[in-house]
Amino acid sequence: MNPLLFFIAGLFLVGGNEVRAFENHAAAEIGSKLGGDGKRVEVRSKLGPEALFGDVYAVTIKASNFTAEGLPLYTEPNRSQRGILRTLNLDLTDFILRDLHVQSLKAAIPDCRFDLGLALGKREIRLSRSGEGPGEVVLSADDLEKFIPIKFHEVKRVKVRLDKDKVFVDGYGEFVLFDAEFSLVARVEALEGNKLILAHARILIDGKPADPAAATVLLDTLNPVIDLDKDLLLYGAISVQKIRVADGRLVAECRTRIPVKTNP
Repeated sequence: MNPLLFFIAGLFLVGGNEVRAFENHAAAEIGSKLGGDGKRVEVRSKLGPEALFGDVYAVTIKASNFTAEGLPLYTEPNRSQRGILRTLNLDLTDFILRDLHVQSLKAAIPDCRFDLGLALGKREIRLSRSGEGPGEVVLSADDLEKFIPIKFHEVKRVKVRLDKDKVFVDGYGEFVLFDAEFSLVARVEALEGNKLILAHARILIDGKPADPAAATVLLDTLNPVIDLDKDLLLYGAISVQKIRVADGRLVAECRTRIPVKTNP
C-alpha cells in the first residue's frame, strides 16, 4: 500500500482534527515500510480551499534513524492524474539505505499527480506522476569508509578522508593481479547521473607510483564507488548533477523524482 494512502484520503475530510489523524496514520504507514528500532517518521501538510477538489499545496515527509531497501514511495503512471500534489518535500536524516549510511537526503518534488477518482471513491491514493525538483544528498567520510569494504570484498582495510574537492583513500586489498597496500587521491565525479566514480586519480602501490596495469586494476575494482540504482535500488529517483567535497563531507546536488513502480 502506498504510504500516502491514508493521508491524502484524509484531506477530503477537510477538518483539522481529521487531517492531523490522517497525517499520523500516514506517518505510521510510512514507518511500516522502514526498519530500525529508533526510527522516527512525521508527515505534515499545507492545505488551501483547493484541497476540496483534490488540489493539495504541499506534503512534507520527515524521517530519521531508519533502515530501508529503497525509497518507500513510487508512481503508477497508468492511473488517473486528476489529483494534484503541488510539492512533495522529503527530509530524511541519519539513515541506512541498504548498506550505505546517509547523513541526509532532502528534496522538493513539484507537480505530482494522483488518482482522484480512486481517492474519492475508495479513499485510496496512488501517485500517478512525479515532477522533478532539486535535492541534496550528504555523505561523510565515515559513511564511505564503512561502505567500501562491504561492496568491494577485495578491499580488506580502508581509511577515507574528504577534503578540498578530493577523496583520499588508504588501504590494503587483495586484487586479481596483486595483494598490496594502496593509496589514492582522486576527484569524485558523477557518471550518467547515477554513478559516483573516482576520476583523475593518483595512485601509490606499496608506497610507489602505480604502473598503468596496477592502476587500472585498482580503479576498475573501485569504480563506480556507488551505483545509485544497482547498489541502493533508487530506480532513477536521484540524478546527481554536481559534487562538492570538503571538511569530511561529500555533498551531491541532484535532480530528484519519485520513481515508477518496478516489479522485482
